[in-house]
Amino acid sequence: MRSGNGMTVSLEGVYAVDAGVLIDLVYDTDEGKTLREAVLDESVSLLTHEYAVLELRYIICRRLGRDEAWARVEKLLASGYIIVDEASNLMEDAAVLKCERHISLPDCFTLALARKYKAIALFASREAELVREMEINPFKARIQFLKP
Repeated sequence: MRSGNGMTVSLEGVYAVDAGVLIDLVYDTDEGKTLREAVLDESVSLLTHEYAVLELRYIICRRLGRDEAWARVEKLLASGYIIVDEASNLMEDAAVLKCERHISLPDCFTLALARKYKAIALFASREAELVREMEINPFKARIQFLKP
């Protein structure tokens, strides 16, 4: 796994994950398998927010259709791999981040979740706008990436 600076890091601790990470779990990518193994080994705990689950549903729906998307998302949620926090609990902090930063609203929710639980914000890939904001002014949450 990659840290915010591109270095490989171990999987350990509590992670607030974005929809891209959830997609890796659902599609069982190499990174998703590694993360799942860390959850099963209990070296990692995963948190996400309702907005990420919403994104996961519509992204999978576009690829596989509604029935398959809902079935896969429900299976992931029922697995116990991940705890889902209500978006309403994060709205204030996410709004402040969106006001101050040029990043996507879902990323604001993931960062707000990470800050709330003192977790590591885990994103699937290095999105240009997120990296640019990190370079301008580091976030108050630690950030890692699944993919380089």
